[in-house]
Amino acid sequence: MKDLRQRAWLFLEESLPDEIAIGYVPGSLTEMIIGNYASGGKFTPELVSMAKLCLKELDHTISSVYTEAARDYFIRCRRLLTEILQEVS
Repeated sequence: MKDLRQRAWLFLEESLPDEIAIGYVPGSLTEMIIGNYASGGKFTPELVSMAKLCLKELDHTISSVYTEAARDYFIRCRRLLTEILQEVS
């Protein structure tokens, strides 16, 4: 299995499913947190708190998307963020 940093980079480079790409605005907080981890950035207690909020938001997002591709993308995003939090906390 690829290491977590490499998987974070690969995730950020993925093409977005159509349902997400339509309204996509680059630079979401979740993206910034994953990108920070992928580039070896520091995790302050505040950043960890924001990441935990992102997990809650992802739960809502997962339940509100319409396509399986979008749901799968956000589920994988949530899993990745959870792994990152486990490592930095």
